[in-house]
Formats: sequence, C-alpha cells, structure tokens
Amino acid sequence: MRSGNAAAAALLVTAITAAFGAMSPTPGNAAQEKATPAAAAPAAAAPAPVTSSNNAPATARVAPPDAAAVLYAIHQVDSKGEPSANVANGSIATYWFGHAFELEGAPYYTGFVWETAERYGKPGEDDVGPMTPVNLAEATFIRDPASPESPWKFRGMEPTIGEFGAYERPPEVDTQRKPLEYRTASGKLMLAVPTETFDNGITISGYTLLVFTPPEKRQDEMGNVWAYVGNVIAGEDNGPACADGDVMPCTRSDGELVFSATGTADLPRVTVQFTGNTISGPGKTRKLGPGDAVIYAYDTARKQYVAQQ
Repeated sequence: MRSGNAAAAALLVTAITAAFGAMSPTPGNAAQEKATPAAAAPAAAAPAPVTSSNNAPATARVAPPDAAAVLYAIHQVDSKGEPSANVANGSIATYWFGHAFELEGAPYYTGFVWETAERYGKPGEDDVGPMTPVNLAEATFIRDPASPESPWKFRGMEPTIGEFGAYERPPEVDTQRKPLEYRTASGKLMLAVPTETFDNGITISGYTLLVFTPPEKRQDEMGNVWAYVGNVIAGEDNGPACADGDVMPCTRSDGELVFSATGTADLPRVTVQFTGNTISGPGKTRKLGPGDAVIYAYDTARKQYVAQQ
C-alpha cells in the first residue's frame, strides 16, 4: 500500500463495506472455457455508452459515469471535468479505464483510477524507476432504470486494489483490442484489460487481470471486491528497434488468451497462444506455434498470476 495511505484506507474500509454490502450481485454465466470480448469504455476519457457483451444480454445505451464522476466518488475532489486531479500530499489521481458488466441482469459500471505516491521528501528525493508502481483504486456504480434523470447510482469504492506499472506509470490501455470477460464457477468475474507498453524500441502487448468478487462471495468482510491479480504478456513488435531489418530481424507476435477451469481452484488457468514470429538466432527468425504457448496460474501466496515453468 502507498506510503501515508494506511490510516486513510482503514477509515474508508467501514464505508466501503457498508456501500458494497448493499450490492447483491449473483453468479452470471457458468464458467467458460474461452475468453469472450466484453463492452468497455475508453481509457482516460468520458466513458462510452454501455453496449452488450458476448455473454451478457443487451442493455439500453445509457452513458455511464464519466472520468470526473469516478474521481469524485473515490477522492471527493472536483476535477472540473478533467480525467486527472491532485488529491493529497502531491499525489495525482488519473482515470485509467472503465468497464460495464452485468450480474444476473443488473448493469454495473466500474471506473479504475491510478494514483502516484504521496510526496514527503524534498524535491528530487522521491526516486522513480522501473520498480516504482502506481496504486490502483476503483469506484463501482449500478444502473437504476427507475431514475432516468440519474440512472447510475454509486454503490461503493476501494482506495486500493493493488499496485502495478513501472516508472510510476501504469501500462497504457490498448483501445484497438477489446477487454475480455470470464465467469468462474462461483460467480466471480475476471476482467482482462488489453494493455501496451514500450521499452527499448519494442512494443509489448499484454493484459492486466482484475477479479470482481460479489460481496457475499468474499471470505471475510475486509476482503476486496475488486482485486488486481497480475499481468500477462500477449505479443511483441520490435519494429522501431529493428530499423527495417538493418539492426536485427524484424518480428511481430500476437497472443490469444484462453481461460480454462482447473478443477482445484476457482480462478482459471490462463494460457496465451502465440502466432507470428520471433528471433531464433543471429539474423534468423522462426514461426511461433503451439509449443510457444505460455500458461499462467494463480499463486495464492503472491495473490498474482505467475507463468508456469
């Protein structure tokens, strides 16, 4: 948890529990063997109208809360319509991603916000490097069809659901790919948010994995409703680094996520199946195939998905 947030988070827990206690989401579809595209709002902008996903019935096109509303729900600050705001002791909160989903016919919307650490040192003393993550927070709303003038009602927020990213920045949301949903046998929702990072001339595609646990499914009252559970790599493009083949062979790969039940754990196994090509040696490339698939499993000790050896 971020420095200086422990006391604030403790004070907010009661409010979070009470707010989410009113939520009554129940299991949706049975566990699926394939990831399915899901509707989502664009990152760092006013969310788009709710649309139907492959495993949820269509809902009316009603715009969910915008970035400013999500920021206010978490921090009670007026961002004046902007997707970012100063919140406390030099910390900056920025809208990251929004997602609309359904549980037993009830339409929900969650907005995710990333936050830099609070500043307590002198200027220049707060080092930022590859191991400097950001905090991830969330606010959840439920649609009330009986109130057309104010269709989205605030249901609860969590000041921290995990830390991710590097150099005090989150991975960028890739709006060219759709987010994916998976429903577990117990009724949890796994959300895979497509992301993209750039490092040393290589564009790396991935998915940020988030899990929604209905309040009544939590093991204790203090457990998270939403939780960040890791990141998986789903492709690379070395276009800028290869310089049209003058520096190294140019390669590109794409990964497809496949979720599968394990029989021993509620959260699924995540397999990334690759297509494309990769460098196989000096000046050489090879085609990717089934043998290059990477399997990730949830590590209960780390509370993260980890690649299997």
